[in-house]
Amino acid sequence: MLEPAMLLGLGAVAVWLHVRYPGLRPSSLGRAALRVFVSFGAFALLPAVLGFLLQLAPASTLRPYFVLALLMLTLTYVLLSWVWLIARILHDLLGGTPRGGHPVASKA
Repeated sequence: MLEPAMLLGLGAVAVWLHVRYPGLRPSSLGRAALRVFVSFGAFALLPAVLGFLLQLAPASTLRPYFVLALLMLTLTYVLLSWVWLIARILHDLLGGTPRGGHPVASKA
């Protein structure tokens, strides 16, 4: 039950970050895809980084909390990057400038 609950909770945090901080959103589809690749890279490097950083941890009782904190941060970034990518795709497909149709003359 921990894994689905953590994914749902971190997914909710990712959606909240997307809505709360619109200035962090990528401005193009390429940048959104790049952020997805960077997030996957960070998530893939997490075991190596943890192996190095856990040796520097002062007490063995704090190590699980340290691992959980870094896991939650990187997993939130993975989910947030996917939210950004999906939002960018939807914006490019459905939103933006109008396409086609007849020009309307203004009556000024």
